[in-house]
Amino acid sequence: MAHWEVLLRSRAIETQCYVVAAAQFGKHNSKRVSYGHSMVIDPWGAVIAQCSDGVDVCFAEINLNMIKKIRDEMPIMRHRRPDLYGFLQSYNKGNIDDTYHYQFGQHSIGCGQVFYKTALSFAFVNIKPVLPGHVLVSSLRPAKRFSDLTSAEVADLSLCVQRVCRAVEAHFKGTSLTIAVQDGPDSGQTVEHVHFHILPRKPADIPNNDDVYRELATHDQDIQAINRRSEEEMNREAAELRHYFL
Repeated sequence: MAHWEVLLRSRAIETQCYVVAAAQFGKHNSKRVSYGHSMVIDPWGAVIAQCSDGVDVCFAEINLNMIKKIRDEMPIMRHRRPDLYGFLQSYNKGNIDDTYHYQFGQHSIGCGQVFYKTALSFAFVNIKPVLPGHVLVSSLRPAKRFSDLTSAEVADLSLCVQRVCRAVEAHFKGTSLTIAVQDGPDSGQTVEHVHFHILPRKPADIPNNDDVYRELATHDQDIQAINRRSEEEMNREAAELRHYFL
């Protein structure tokens, strides 16, 4: 009880919001007792309604004009510095299948080939992998170059790459990883949409290790029906990889 009220009042003041806090009451076990005192605090930090230390109900009126007045008088939200730390984004992997097709540059990726999705990024299987387990991770927004991404997108994309790396290395029983990004046409980028290549590696899978970059630069230049994977095969692989992100 000592910190309950002061912490709630602090949250109301710093967020300039009404805080409605429900609390338990009664003895849970020999070591834990809850004291009730559910309460409502206004954006100025004043307790405007409070229950007793028993089973109780309280009521409060929410004044939206008060919120606007306080935020106008103390414009703390204008003090944010997104130029230094970007815009904060809540993590939300979402439901992959809610979006039927995902844009990937000039291509359309069916949801069945997508195996992981975050708030700003998505990962999908490759129609013509250089090695087994070669997958792609891209931003949801169709940014052409890495420098076109916002700081929030860079952070989200990097974390997405890290999680996907763990999954594909485990699933394909790799011992190492190649992580590559081709940024611009002169680097070999053929799809105008920022994306990372992730390849699980095994001993001697490519005898001359540097040849992997030549393979990445040329593997998708001639994607004909005869040398690309079927939709069924890609959907099956994506379904297997989804289990790593449940």
